Amino acid sequence: MRYVLFLSFFCFLQIQLRAQDSVAYAKDFRLYEGLYLSYQDFRYNWPIPKEKINTKINKDQLDFYSKLLEEQEMIDYIERDGAEAKVKTEKVWGYCQNNIIYINQDNNFFRIPVFGAISNFIGTVEVVGYSPGYDPFMNAPMNSTPAKTREIRQYLFDFYSGEIVQFSIEKLEEYLKRDEAIYKEFNALNKKKKKEFATKYIRMYNEKHVVYFPKG
Repeated sequence: MRYVLFLSFFCFLQIQLRAQDSVAYAKDFRLYEGLYLSYQDFRYNWPIPKEKINTKINKDQLDFYSKLLEEQEMIDYIERDGAEAKVKTEKVWGYCQNNIIYINQDNNFFRIPVFGAISNFIGTVEVVGYSPGYDPFMNAPMNSTPAKTREIRQYLFDFYSGEIVQFSIEKLEEYLKRDEAIYKEFNALNKKKKKEFATKYIRMYNEKHVVYFPKG
């Protein structure tokens, strides 16, 4: 009995401490704008703001960060301790612009349309394929030549681990297992229904498991 009471008190204390030190993400929650150099910068809502970035690009533009990442291969900025630093654009983890999160995946910055504990997003990536040519003089195929195409890919982003992976039912099930009731309901569906209702169960999970950012 004493153990049960102690455990209940401990859980209550943990909730209270989290409420004091952090704030739940909601529709009216405002993320700080700027570049996330790492997942930890994002996790703690601590980006590099435009005021700390040295560039000739007009900082008053609403799409400043997207233009910066599109037009510059290297970004000069001021560290929090005042030191000057540089980072390759391809090394930037992501950014926040107009309260929307963009994540760097396959050297492209993709928008997170609906953010939560589990985020599902879509992006297009360049893929190099090879197709055989044809030699009219030899009346035979030539050696394969590279051809670039763009493919649509779906991803999953796990807020608390920082993991970003290509979407799969198996990976989604792995995340949903953290909630026994939701996972049990999802697992009872057949393969076709799982694909059809994946977004619904991600939304269910996010509504039940709100994410928290540190205060300040």
